[in-house]
Amino acid sequence: MNTEQSMLSEIENKTRVVTMGEITYDIDDFDGPFSMLNRSFIGCLSIPFSKRMNEEVIGKVSVEGTELKQGTFYSFTDGFQLFLLPVIGVLSEYDKTYSALFEGFVDEDGHMMELQEITIKTLPKKLPVPGYEKHEAKALETAREGIVLLKNENDLLPLKKTQLLNVFGKGLFQFRLGATGAGRINPRYQIGMITAIKEYSNLTLNPELETLYQSGIDILPSEQVLNSAYEQSDIAVITITRMTGENIDNSAVKGEFYLTDEEEAMIQAISGTFSKTIAIINTGYPIDVSWVEKYKIKACVYCGYPGMLGGKALVEILDGRVNPSAKLPDTWSVDYYDNPASKNFYNAVNGNPVLYSDAPHFIDTYYEEDIFVGYRYYETFKKEVAYPFGYGLSYTTFDIEVTGFQYEGNTTQLNVKVTNIGSVPGKEVIQIFVKEPDGKIEKASKKLVAFSKTNMLKPGETQKIAFDIQEQRFTSYDSDTASWIMEKGTYRIYAGNSVKQLVSAGVFELNEDKIIRKVTNLMQPPVEIPTLSKKAPEGTYPTGELSGIKQGVNELEPTAIRKKYTETDLIQTNETSEFIKYTDVIVKPELLGAFIKQLTIEELARLSVCASHGWGMHEKGEAGRVFLLEQYDMKDFVVADGNHGVNVKKPNIGMPASVNLCSTFNTELAYEVGRVIAEEAKEHGVHMILAPGMNLHRNPLNGRHPEYFSEDPYLAGMMAGHMSKGLEENGVSSCLKHTVANNCESARKRNQSLMTERALRELYLKSFEVAIEVHNPDAIMTGYNAVNGVFTAEDEEMIQGIFRDEFGFEGFVMTDWNSYDTADIVAAVQAGNSWMTPGSRDNTFVTPIIEGIQDGKIDRLRLEKNVMYLIRVMLKRAK
Repeated sequence: MNTEQSMLSEIENKTRVVTMGEITYDIDDFDGPFSMLNRSFIGCLSIPFSKRMNEEVIGKVSVEGTELKQGTFYSFTDGFQLFLLPVIGVLSEYDKTYSALFEGFVDEDGHMMELQEITIKTLPKKLPVPGYEKHEAKALETAREGIVLLKNENDLLPLKKTQLLNVFGKGLFQFRLGATGAGRINPRYQIGMITAIKEYSNLTLNPELETLYQSGIDILPSEQVLNSAYEQSDIAVITITRMTGENIDNSAVKGEFYLTDEEEAMIQAISGTFSKTIAIINTGYPIDVSWVEKYKIKACVYCGYPGMLGGKALVEILDGRVNPSAKLPDTWSVDYYDNPASKNFYNAVNGNPVLYSDAPHFIDTYYEEDIFVGYRYYETFKKEVAYPFGYGLSYTTFDIEVTGFQYEGNTTQLNVKVTNIGSVPGKEVIQIFVKEPDGKIEKASKKLVAFSKTNMLKPGETQKIAFDIQEQRFTSYDSDTASWIMEKGTYRIYAGNSVKQLVSAGVFELNEDKIIRKVTNLMQPPVEIPTLSKKAPEGTYPTGELSGIKQGVNELEPTAIRKKYTETDLIQTNETSEFIKYTDVIVKPELLGAFIKQLTIEELARLSVCASHGWGMHEKGEAGRVFLLEQYDMKDFVVADGNHGVNVKKPNIGMPASVNLCSTFNTELAYEVGRVIAEEAKEHGVHMILAPGMNLHRNPLNGRHPEYFSEDPYLAGMMAGHMSKGLEENGVSSCLKHTVANNCESARKRNQSLMTERALRELYLKSFEVAIEVHNPDAIMTGYNAVNGVFTAEDEEMIQGIFRDEFGFEGFVMTDWNSYDTADIVAAVQAGNSWMTPGSRDNTFVTPIIEGIQDGKIDRLRLEKNVMYLIRVMLKRAK
């Protein structure tokens, strides 16, 4: 979406008058809506002035006699200006009135503003709302199953339930429950770490440290403070937290991928005093964890963004009420630059500026690592990692035994027996990998082909799991023959609980190559793509020399020649001379064809453009709604963001981030998350949730990492597909996004992904293909980016050739919000986009479609079918 538009929706008014009376502040929402524009706005309060101010002169603000840190002015593209005032750690009590003095500010005419007093009121603490207990129980269950235990030396965890904790770091107060931007949650209430310890456990906090870190700074404690803390308890808990979300990618810098100097000093001092140290990593993406071994941290927990009840889930794991069962859906590298994709990902280091999503620069991103993403690279090239894919510890131990294996040509059947041989109940995840033979096509050494999570097993209890793996899971894409094939040779199947902990499960042999599916080469690169090869790793390792900002370029280049798809299947109509209303089609769906045929070009074009968003002050906060043609008695169709909830203004469910959901490896739970979000969406009059987001985790620095699922396309597709199914089988449409390879936020509307067709199909399209196999969704959303020379919104080969013809997709296609800033509207409609977003209520975006029909650039039948796909989905939700 357009980030500035969404930010403006949070502003009380545009009268340009300093708010008289009270300004409210939510101390639980410390990231706030504006931090997605600039990370320095974390913990800030937004203040409008009555006149435009001189941004070079920053006055002073004090609250109750305490001078605050210097604030920052921010100007929107329409000229509206806000002052972002840091208040974190100062406004720290619920439901309290504070007095703030402003002085020394100068307007743009040079006039000094008089001393002014403003009243700021913090909001009361949010409490549970009766009636939602079952929904919130699913949020808690997902949080519990999505928190990963990374290390537990000498069984330091779980703690005694009455343990006194010495908690260090600002993460105690800034415990992040969700992402920013489209992945943001707006929960009815929330339980962070400090609340969970105080109100939902028998653990206690060292009050001196609690006071020390309330400031929101990772302060280096004095030797006296450390010694005093050690005398009270020999256990130290270190919190590391990071914000991330839409609009800004992270960088390989201190405070993002790496520790800040303050964090490093704090950890060094703590580990020098305490031998029993526990690290809590509260980030939405993998970060540097070399310090865990460097400072001999004994236990480490990765909690991601665990949703509205995440603090409670974390504390239950710490004190042993819950046994962790999550597994990493990504590889955590020893260093960022160990990742071969790091060479071809825009990184704001060495003088490179931070590029926001709307940056005007055109960027080429070559995928030189090819198919070797995540564990496919680290396993194949035998590179050391910090924590491997699929890894996660438990408080109990499981025995995994393969009890049966049979290859029958089209399927591979596998039986696994899992026994809890430890002392406490727990769940285990069984992961099945294949090692495929190298032939003409080079293979990764391992590939995930199946997984399953056990029930809760009591000590001594056994569960038998049967896997039925279809042969398509063993295929590779051969660009020379445009085929999915199994090459001749030996296929070795492994079973275990991570990519590093596997036992042989069986072997089968193919005596000749086997073509599983013949297709057509599509979305091919317009230039040669250098690719990593295990045959010559040093000579083919990515260099990044072709990637980066294209100096002096103001349009997409190079462009590719794409196949044109002509509509030949006519819309079926029931002959009638009567005027058909939308309400008639609700009752008789067979009238849909006739309804479409009676629409004029102008009406078809109008329906193809979203009727703008609902982010204004007095609107519900939806992302968009279909324009209603009044003469046809049309009914509302409202869409909202909501990977982790319903992204509207009224508080609702706040689920853990998608990466946490994926860490559960629990497809039933993914379905339940979809169900709960659907039930709450219907309460808010929302007919479609713009989720799941399912771009691959190619690089950990992607700002939207927590909104997506995994580095593995099969795992991502299975989890997203079940979430989509949970949404739609409970009355709300889903939308898979962002198709395809929209893998960064930096200049995302002008960022081109260049890759081999094999990598595109085996990885980046594969996650969507798997999801559609699980459940054919009502919609997909095209990405902002270009792939191999064409903006995805304009890519007829992708929409018609791959999604409709190959994947069997039957829903409608929409653009991402404001994609028409770079993609051509006419080309997007001709490619098969049914809905241009966010549009407007006037004819700004309608007229180009009408003109496109008139000059022959848009085929009328294509336009009719685009609208038909849209209306068909609307009808499902109108009943």
